[in-house]
Amino acid sequence: MTDPPTFAASWIADWNAHDVEKILAHYAEDVIFHSPKVAIRSKGAKTSFTSREELRPYFSYAFQIRPHLQFTLLSICQDQQGLALIYRDETGATATELMDLNELGQVRFARVLYDR
Repeated sequence: MTDPPTFAASWIADWNAHDVEKILAHYAEDVIFHSPKVAIRSKGAKTSFTSREELRPYFSYAFQIRPHLQFTLLSICQDQQGLALIYRDETGATATELMDLNELGQVRFARVLYDR
């Protein structure tokens, strides 16, 4: 498996740089991505995305509505399938992103949990 601290540092840095292409490179082409915010932003039409291409406008929109978005890594948990990144955003909200990784070290499945 990819070294969790290295993966986490790169993932956080790419989000903090607001670099959508670098962020997307962490995800497999056929990623399955679950987040309650998908349903909110799609007005209930979707609850998940099933490709990297579907994530591009979703992640890009995050920077449009939150131009000062910044993440601070709080903790990394791991098992043989992947890892969980626990981080705080610039508003003080905490999220946990569970990620199963493929053989290339890319996220093949993600589920995001929020404290708010």
